[in-house]
This record gives sequence, C-alpha cells and structure tokens, in this order.
Amino acid sequence: MTACGGALLGPGATLEQAVEGDAVEVVGRLGDRPALVDRVAHPRLEALVGTGERVLQLGEREALVPREGLDQLGRDRRDGAQLAGDRVVGHDPDGSRRAVAGVGAHPLVARVRPHLDGDVSAVGGVVRDAVLGVPHGDEIDLVVEGEAIPLAGRLGRALGARVVTHGRFGTAALELPHGGEVDLVSARSETYPAPGALPVVGPGTLADDLARRDFTVNAIAVGLSGGADGRLTDPHGGLDDIAARTIRCVRAGAFAEDPSRLVRGARYAARLGFALAPETEEEARAAAPALDPSSARVGDELRRLLAEDAAAPALALLRALGVPWIAGGATDGIPALDSAAARLGLAHPPRWALRLGVAVTPEALVDAALPGWARGVAREVTAGADLAARVAGLGSPSAVDALLRARPPAALVAALAAGAEGVATWWERDRRRGAEIGGADLMAAGVPPGPAIGRALAAVRAAVLDGHVGGREDQLDLALRVAGERP
Repeated sequence: MTACGGALLGPGATLEQAVEGDAVEVVGRLGDRPALVDRVAHPRLEALVGTGERVLQLGEREALVPREGLDQLGRDRRDGAQLAGDRVVGHDPDGSRRAVAGVGAHPLVARVRPHLDGDVSAVGGVVRDAVLGVPHGDEIDLVVEGEAIPLAGRLGRALGARVVTHGRFGTAALELPHGGEVDLVSARSETYPAPGALPVVGPGTLADDLARRDFTVNAIAVGLSGGADGRLTDPHGGLDDIAARTIRCVRAGAFAEDPSRLVRGARYAARLGFALAPETEEEARAAAPALDPSSARVGDELRRLLAEDAAAPALALLRALGVPWIAGGATDGIPALDSAAARLGLAHPPRWALRLGVAVTPEALVDAALPGWARGVAREVTAGADLAARVAGLGSPSAVDALLRARPPAALVAALAAGAEGVATWWERDRRRGAEIGGADLMAAGVPPGPAIGRALAAVRAAVLDGHVGGREDQLDLALRVAGERP
C-alpha cells in the first residue's frame, strides 16, 4: 500500500513512499519506539500533535509500523472500526488545542494531576466540553491503563478525599473536600450478553475503553500523565462530529446493546443543540418502540434527562423517534411547571420529579423504574388541571384557602401551571394571613378545650380572608359566638 490519495501506508513502508506535499501523523514519542502511523494528512495538521510528538516530513526514515492487521487498514472509521494504532491524534487543529488546553485548565484536573502516575487520561464530558468551550462541571472521568482502585486510594490519601470503590468493574469515585467528584476506571473492554443486560467486563487498553463508549463526542481522551501525557486520542472521529454538531454512536448496534443509550442520546442532542447522525437516527427509530420504562437503566437515564435544562426538547426528540410512552404535552408542560415552581419559590420536590408528571403517559408511570415518591409527585402533577378548574370555580378567598391548605406542593405547582392564578394569590398573600387571636384567648374567655375552639378559629380565619371582620376585639367576639359562648 502507498500513501496515494490519503490511504494508510502498509507495514514497513518508509516516508520516502509518501506523496510529495503530504505529511504523516505519527503517534508515540520518537526515539522511544518505532513511529506509528495512523493516516496521511495535510501538512496543516502538524499543529495537532501534542507534547512530545511531531509530524515526520519527507526524507525522515522512521519505519511505519501499523498496529492493526492489513484487513483493518483503510477501513472507514464511520463503520465503527478503530483506525490503525491505539493512539490516534485528532485532526481538527483548533478542537485539539482547545481540548488539551481546556482539560488542563479544569480545576479538578489541576488538583489531581500532580498526584497521578502511570498512563491516565481524562475522557468523556470534560474533553467534549473543553472542545466546545462551555463552562466546566464539577465531575471528571479518568481512565487508568492499569489498576484504577489502588490509584484512587493513593489520590484519596493525598487529597483527603472520600473514596468509594466498585471492585467488580474496577472503578472508584473520589469525593473531594470543598466539592467535586473524580471517577476513575481501569481501561476495559465490554460485551453485552443480551440487550439491556449489564456488560461483561474485561481488561483492555485506552482504545478498548473508548470503543465501549456510547457516542463519538464522548469517546475522546486527553492524556494527563505517563506516556499519554498531553496526547489527544480520538479514534472514532469525535472532534469531527463536535465540529459538525452531530451525535453519532461509536458503533452499530449500540442501542440494541443498551437501550438506555436512546434516552442518553436525546439528552445530549438537546443539551448541546446537536442533531443525530442519519445512521444513528435510523437505529434509534428502530429501537424506540421497544424502549422499556420499567428497565432500571432506562429509568436512571430518564431521571437524568428530566433534570436537564433542555428536558423539553429532549423529550420531544424521543417522541418524534417513536418512543410510545412519552407524553405529548411535555414541550409546553415543562416550561409552565418550571415557571410556576419558580414563582412559588419551591425547591422541593425536585424539578425532575415535577416534570415526570407531564413527561410520560399515566400507564408508563405505573411501572417506571423510578422511586415511589417521585411517581407519587408525578401523579399529583397530573391532577393539576382538575385542581385548577376547581380553584377557578370558587368565589371567595376563604373557599380557595380551604381547598388549597391541604394540597401537596406538587399539586399547587401544577394548578398554577394550568392557569389558576388564584393559587399564586393564595400562596403569596392569603396563606400567611390569619386571626389575631388563638386558642388561649378563647379558653381565657371561658371556652372549654375541645372542637369548638377549632371551629371558632376557622370561622375567624375565613372572615379575615374575606374582609368580613376587623381587629382583635371583633375577631374575639365572632369566635365566642361561633363557640356558643355569646349569643
């Protein structure tokens, strides 16, 4: 094979065989081992190469040794196959520079990096968001080419962090003092014995670990230590897809392996403002009718989606793809609920649970793999329209008060979202109003303890709300008459 037309060079080829004007992207630190060619690229791509790497030009005689068999060479990366070499330098110069610089500037990376050893790379969202230039989050994911759990223990001791380990999967999570979480995983391969089942995990390389990930935009790594330090690895074209604002599965059959990826893909597409790649959309449409809300993994992804700012467009995308249990009113219902909750100043219940009430059909809600309390909140939301109609039919503030005082917060939010302005009036003004007298005043006036005191105080409260009684003396007089102590 030659370098003509951008094809990969065959084993043992030298750069003298390259076409004049081409450059070859080389992975590895020159002089440490043979140079590894990933593909032929335009000379402008020289700027891509990270610390300790460079582009070999014509006349340099490093041998070109691909790491894959010849059957893999020249295969289009869009079929999900890995390119030759398990260290692939991205080929969007600006994106590569943003990724390496942005990851390095992340506060959590800055805290853990001095304590890393061996080949450790940042992966997933921290790299994607660095390329996009969006604000960093409070979590980062690290892949360790070796044992992640011992490294997590050393990091925990060095940083005073709480460490939680999961030996079955070779993972660990560090909860850092003053905030932030670092998730570590040993580089691994995964196979799925059945659709929706937990994966069978085995040891692997960084390339294996990136290949098991869901979407290309999340399958990019930036090395933080060891031989990987400063190197961007992008074997599945994630930088290209970020530039094209595209969500693409890393490989065919990803939704069959794990149907919850369908919900995750809609979440990322809505959050980032990206579109599904045509082949990914085709697979999503095929998988959508069978998506099961009672699956624990689907339920977990649905909860994450509902917590997103872009939950409404994500749900609209799932419905358009053919998920049968996504309700039709989410696009308008979610903004209305959010606005109503903000107006009432409610932090609880959490907004994802409120949104659940307009996100899925009542039938799906019954078996959804979500906490029982959240499904209860959702049922309260579904009753919001009925409560709003009842509020609208009431003629006095006291009648509204009697109806709303015993209602849960979710029902109040839903009724206000459905247009019941009387809910806002009651919440902001009338619920805090009451009598100037209490039970002690009535007992001091001779009313014996018992139900009569409660009836009297309720009557006084209603009269106050409706403007039918004045100050303390008038209220006491009314209360005593209701209690039967005055004619």
